Order: sequence, then structure tokens, then C-alpha cells
Amino acid sequence: MDKSMGIKNGERKNQDKSKVMLVFDYDGTIQETIKIYAPAIFDIAKRLRTIYDVPVENPSYARMESWLGLKNEEMWADFAPALPTAAKAAASARVGAYMRTLVRDGADPWYSGARDTLDELKKQGYRMMILSNSDHEYAEFNRKRFDTDKWFERYIDCESWDWQSKADVLSSIISNEPDLTYVMIGDRFNDQEAAVRNKILFVACEYGYGKSGELDEADARAYSIAELPEIITRLTDY
Repeated sequence: MDKSMGIKNGERKNQDKSKVMLVFDYDGTIQETIKIYAPAIFDIAKRLRTIYDVPVENPSYARMESWLGLKNEEMWADFAPALPTAAKAAASARVGAYMRTLVRDGADPWYSGARDTLDELKKQGYRMMILSNSDHEYAEFNRKRFDTDKWFERYIDCESWDWQSKADVLSSIISNEPDLTYVMIGDRFNDQEAAVRNKILFVACEYGYGKSGELDEADARAYSIAELPEIITRLTDY
């Protein structure tokens, strides 16, 4: 992959880290979302059977994990395609509300070590933002609940950008600050696509929810979130 927009000349050593923008996905990268997503899906599956008489089964964990990082419409097209549009919207709202309730009741779905990793990257001087393929309400809840402003300059949700793809949203962001070195960090195909189309570095989070072979164009691979500082330093110090 041509990284000409991400690497400046390929000669400089120990790059000024304030000139590096780390673009994090959220679900599967910072948060182990299945911990709160699975109970919410089991709840809505039961309601679909009893209230809407929709014959859905409880999905496997692998199938639920495949939905994380997708838009709502893509998830429902796989889970309950015959469900009317209005019912899908109501069901999506209930899933989100259920997840938020679990967090308010004390669930902490962030990966173990996530805060320490972000602390270290912040200490080193990197700039950071979140780019999530989520709705605005979900993003704002997480931003406030987990105090993400401590680490991230922005928490961008794709709904606020009219559900443009991550690649298109990231292209707009880069065009506003083109002199930075950008590194995309994520666990799904749309994170890789955002990096490839914008010709920037990509770190694949293999501990997340991507399938085997889904992230075959990665520049580096992290098998735990704790590995990210070393990997990012290696990629950006040149």
C-alpha cells in the first residue's frame, strides 16, 4: 500500500509525535463490546419472538461479533430481514438502551489495559481521535461515561456525517490537516478500507472482532491492546 500521505519522505528519525494523529475505531479496538452487546441481543431476540412473532433464534457469539462495526441496517439485514423498518428502529433503540443500562449498573466493557495504553500514548505526545461507525447517541454516551476526552480530541460517529463510510469521513478529516501522519487502528474491514483508500498506515487489532483474512493489508498487527504503543512507535519513528 502506498503510504505517501502518511509517511513524510521516509527519512526522518524520532518524529515529533504531536504531528502524528492516531485514529482509533471504538468497538473491538478499545471496548470489548460483546460483553454488553450479547445480553442486549438475547433480550431483543426474545421480544421479537413474543411481541412481533418473528421466528428468530438466539444468534451465536461468532455471528454477533460479526455485526460489531457494521451499520444498524447491515446488522438487521442479516438478523431479521423481514422485520418492518419501524420495528427495526425500535429494536435498535432497545438494544442501545439495554447496553447503556448495563454500563450504568456497573459493567465496564473496556479491554483490560485499555486505559493504561491510552495513558502511555498520551504521555508520549501522540494526538488521538475516535472514528466509530455508530450513531450519535451511542458515541455521546460512551464519550461522557468513559471520559474519553481525557485522551481523544474528537469522538466522531458516522451518523453525524450522514452515515458516510469511514473512508470518506477520514478523507474529509485528513483534508483539513493534511500535514499530519495518520495511523488507523481498528479490527474490521471498514477500518482497513479507511486506511487503504486514504493511503495511511493501518494497525490491525487481531484481538477484536474481525474474521481470519479480513485485515490482510495491515502494516502491523496487535494481539492485545497493550502492544499498541510499541507498534505505533515502530511504525512512526523512521
